[in-house]
Amino acid sequence: MATPNAAGVAALIVSRYGDFSGTGRGRWHMQPDQLERALTSSANTQPCPSPRRVDYAVPPGLFVFDYAVCQGGQGNNNGFFGSGIVDAMAALGLRR
Repeated sequence: MATPNAAGVAALIVSRYGDFSGTGRGRWHMQPDQLERALTSSANTQPCPSPRRVDYAVPPGLFVFDYAVCQGGQGNNNGFFGSGIVDAMAALGLRR
């Protein structure tokens, strides 16, 4: 469920800081790298879970069919939380 949340925050960022002059490629325009920086710089970083290994089982606790091991640190931990959890208020400059 992270994708809809991040997409919604991205839309809010563009609606607040995007180019509405009509000179951009579309009605609401913002360079992708600008949007990425706004999302990642305002994200709440998350540590790896403890223990670092997470088992995926069906039903939970019975048959482990896969597992993942968290790698990395607080800032980016490879597939678990990426750059963190998006923070809409911080991304819009309403919280620092």
